[in-house]
Amino acid sequence: MEPLEETVASTTTTNEHEDLGPQEEPANPLLRAALRGDMEEVQQMFEDLEDPDHEKANKFLMEKDILGRNLLFATCMVGQNDIIQSLAKYGVDLKDKTVRGYTLLHCAAAWGQLNTLKTLVELEADIYATTFRGENARDIANRYKQTDCAEFLDWAGNISNC
Repeated sequence: MEPLEETVASTTTTNEHEDLGPQEEPANPLLRAALRGDMEEVQQMFEDLEDPDHEKANKFLMEKDILGRNLLFATCMVGQNDIIQSLAKYGVDLKDKTVRGYTLLHCAAAWGQLNTLKTLVELEADIYATTFRGENARDIANRYKQTDCAEFLDWAGNISNC
């Protein structure tokens, strides 16, 4: 057995009964509500002046990780279409890109979220945007064998060319 495998094996056996204690909630309450699909909580953060997170709601919405992804990328992965539509009216940029040029459409296409793609196209997301590799959302859908998504993006591309 190689040294690395030994270390992993011994660590696994000693840690499997270890109590990890209570797990911390995500620091972004808007992200938590969006991923759960809790439309009421999302709207309350933006509209209820008494909500403790009201003043920070836009900050939570625009907060990005080191790759340049905001919470909408996560909501696209899990297909929270109603949340995406709701957040669009609070000023999020649906054409925003990560540091490598990925958009919400690329993300939804990769994860096979057809209804999310439809929502984003309806909200006028850019179907021609390309990544640092020159791939558009349709290319990403094909790479990950998301046939329904690729076919929809073909259709949407043909409609927008008319």
